[in-house]
Amino acid sequence: MLPRRRICLWAALLACLFALPAQAAAQRIVSLAPFLTDMVQLLDAGDRLVGVLDDGQLPPELAQVPRVGAYQTLSAESIVAQRPDLVLAWTSGNSPALLQRLRSWHIQVVEFDPQSLADIASATQALGELLGQDTQAEQVLSDYHQQLQSLAPPAGQRPQRVFIQLWDNPLYTVAGGQLVSDALQHCGAQNVFAKLPGLAPQVGREGVLAANPDIIIALADQAISAQPWLDDWRRFPQLKAVADERLYVLASDQLVRPTPRVVEGVAKLCALVTAPR
Repeated sequence: MLPRRRICLWAALLACLFALPAQAAAQRIVSLAPFLTDMVQLLDAGDRLVGVLDDGQLPPELAQVPRVGAYQTLSAESIVAQRPDLVLAWTSGNSPALLQRLRSWHIQVVEFDPQSLADIASATQALGELLGQDTQAEQVLSDYHQQLQSLAPPAGQRPQRVFIQLWDNPLYTVAGGQLVSDALQHCGAQNVFAKLPGLAPQVGREGVLAANPDIIIALADQAISAQPWLDDWRRFPQLKAVADERLYVLASDQLVRPTPRVVEGVAKLCALVTAPR
């Protein structure tokens, strides 16, 4: 049996260990992707941003936050100059060499790469914990799940087969591992090119004709730029989407940033695929 004095010493040591404060949440954050910048703001931590990637679409409230470069011009020196205690990075969009360089300087780098609606929820929860904003994350996720649930299609509805067009010449679409394809599935529709590898594969016009989708949706920054893409499909009246006049343009900005606000874009997508003929 341990001497009473040793038991007391162990008890005191354990008490001290449990009394240690949790690691403080980061106070100086650099974001290397617009969707991560949006997420930090959504979780009420925008005042901790000391550096952001500049995509030309930053909100006015971030006007005074230093820019650390664009996607192709990110500067490790500019990032370090902001003295961050946390760098938020995008696995698919940021240079692995840059991230490794930052880590070699003992800077905390945490990567995110949500590619589905479920991934967005997981990323939101993880970021909330990382920033010490758990309560805010829980509220954001509660609203997110409720809105998604409201968009679920009725049981027994025949899935509409959809071709998503990202560009015209050459033709690019979305594969099954991409967020837009997952959103289509949530709306009760099928991506006709879901089985292709990659995220945004190139396809031939003959392939689209062979797939004969019920609906064609051009996803673009501006509707005026994508309307000619749809007009070009009218040369093929044998296409079901053309015969049924189901050619649509959808603004891409609400569907390309993987944050809980994507539900606004998902709602518009669902409205198109469930619209009466």
